[in-house]
Amino acid sequence: MREATPDLRAEQRRAGMWRNRFLALLDRTPVPTAICQLDGTITVANPAFAETLRTRPSQLRDRHVLDFFQAKVRRDYEKLVAGLKSGGRARLVIAVQFAGGTGELTVQAVSDDDGSGLLMTLRTTPVPTDVQLSDRESEILRLIAGGATSAAVAAQLGITGDGVNYHLTRMSDRFGVPNRTALVARAYSLGLLDPTSWPPH
Repeated sequence: MREATPDLRAEQRRAGMWRNRFLALLDRTPVPTAICQLDGTITVANPAFAETLRTRPSQLRDRHVLDFFQAKVRRDYEKLVAGLKSGGRARLVIAVQFAGGTGELTVQAVSDDDGSGLLMTLRTTPVPTDVQLSDRESEILRLIAGGATSAAVAAQLGITGDGVNYHLTRMSDRFGVPNRTALVARAYSLGLLDPTSWPPH
């Protein structure tokens, strides 16, 4: 193997220096940011990104981004994958749900001398602090928190199962949570359910 020329070694040092500067800047930026391979495997994530997902940057490395995020609109994710497969470089904003809430994941393909990858930034939906519930919503939330199924809630309240699910979806969107389990947890954290009583009220 031929030895690297002085010019090549100098270029490699410069590239290494700029990479280190970029990683230092990435670590300090408050915007949740990650870099992934084109297949969605996370190569580096900053502390803000990891904190949003309630983990550490080292725990994200080599994990697939879909292990943590679910696209609210599946065709958005499929559109992104199709665009990347055809060589597209468009920026796409996808509404996502994750364990800590909901938000928008901005995904853009980027290229350098080492190939192509994905730059991802996350903007979270603010958690509401003053949520007003109707009497019907409060009753549904109380019953769900007590372990009742949608069908059981519907039978007890004299409404349809679809009606129960409609209310749960609306409350989940307002609370910025992905599912009924997270909805109940958020309701307790906001003081909408009393943690000292059972069944919940």
